[in-house]
Amino acid sequence: MRISATLTALTLALAANSAAAAKPESFGGFLGMTGSYIQTDGIDNTDFAAKIVFGPNITENLALEFGLMDFGRMSYDDPTPVTSDTDASVAPILRNAGQGEVDRNAGSDGVPGETIYTGPESYQARSILLNLRYNFTYTDTLDFFVKGGASAWIADVERTQVTYYGDGTYGVKRDVRDNETSGVELITGAGLLWNPWAGLNVRAEIESTSLDSFYIEPTSFFLYSLGLQYEF
Repeated sequence: MRISATLTALTLALAANSAAAAKPESFGGFLGMTGSYIQTDGIDNTDFAAKIVFGPNITENLALEFGLMDFGRMSYDDPTPVTSDTDASVAPILRNAGQGEVDRNAGSDGVPGETIYTGPESYQARSILLNLRYNFTYTDTLDFFVKGGASAWIADVERTQVTYYGDGTYGVKRDVRDNETSGVELITGAGLLWNPWAGLNVRAEIESTSLDSFYIEPTSFFLYSLGLQYEF
């Protein structure tokens, strides 16, 4: 009877120990928010971007990041016409018109030439992010990290049409049909997490990504971000 009771107790102890060992270790999660300055040569005017990130810490150093980002409003300046000094029937040549379509028509019999520009005036892209982030511990309060993943984005593109004449006058600028466009781009980054308070990090990073679709010319961006991240 005693032997049976002892074996039963040992069996229960081993089962409890195995169950505890099988339970995966939890490393918590995080929630953060950053604001970003955008640097690009492909857009004339940019706004500040805003981003929310959240997800689980898979290990002490590896995290799965989900995120939502708003690039802010981006816009193009109107093209600049170059007209002939001697012949108004020559259609103007446009500078800074590479993002749109240009239709040039020569004039005759005193009618000035015309150049019609149709292209994007502005757009605002929003994206869903999925990244893997790996931390390198430097000190007890400072980690460096690298990350990479995908940015699935959508944008409403506002298009405009302007007519330029060979005599230096402009036609009426008018809005044309807006277009919705989307895409999936690679996004990579590196940065640091500074932990001055328990559970709360200051997050600074540099990210690189792009936007490219039928209605948006290929445009690369650098985002310089600063914000806070809460660990739980």
